[in-house]
Amino acid sequence: MVKRIVVAMCLMLGAVSASAQPKAGAAEGSQLSFFLGKWTVDGQSRSTPAGAFGRLTGNETCAWFSGGPSVVCRETTQDASGEVDSIYILSWDPAKKQYSVHGTDNAGNITSGTGTVAAGVWKWTVDGRGADGSVTPTRFTFRQAGPGARSMDVEMAAGKGTWAKVMGVTYKQTR
Repeated sequence: MVKRIVVAMCLMLGAVSASAQPKAGAAEGSQLSFFLGKWTVDGQSRSTPAGAFGRLTGNETCAWFSGGPSVVCRETTQDASGEVDSIYILSWDPAKKQYSVHGTDNAGNITSGTGTVAAGVWKWTVDGRGADGSVTPTRFTFRQAGPGARSMDVEMAAGKGTWAKVMGVTYKQTR
């Protein structure tokens, strides 16, 4: 169950082509272009901080929503526990002056959180709520990983202020 929530949250934060651009005056929102495009997903995940890693593969498509400054993403991944389909929205909230993410998956998990970007590194902190009502605090870090690629590391709260890596993924842009 925890693995499904973590995979779903990762899918909701990972990143169709960028046809429409954000409206004028949305400089912060335009930074979300980092997530735009069609991507293949390859990496490793585990269901708990102490569990064994297994292979994760999939694809993702992200595009501007009605000219921005929000990005809508759909992602499907496959791992040992099965397939997860997710949809999520990444947005700039000008009133709060912060990025936000909201999404769901085919198992009924809900993800909500906030993000920052500095020196090209995106950091998201989210609460993933499982269909059973359990909440999993999770951190996501995205970095450029060469031309047409980015990486994502995911950490899950492991108790007493500690975090444990539960996923490492590379996204490669397809054309």
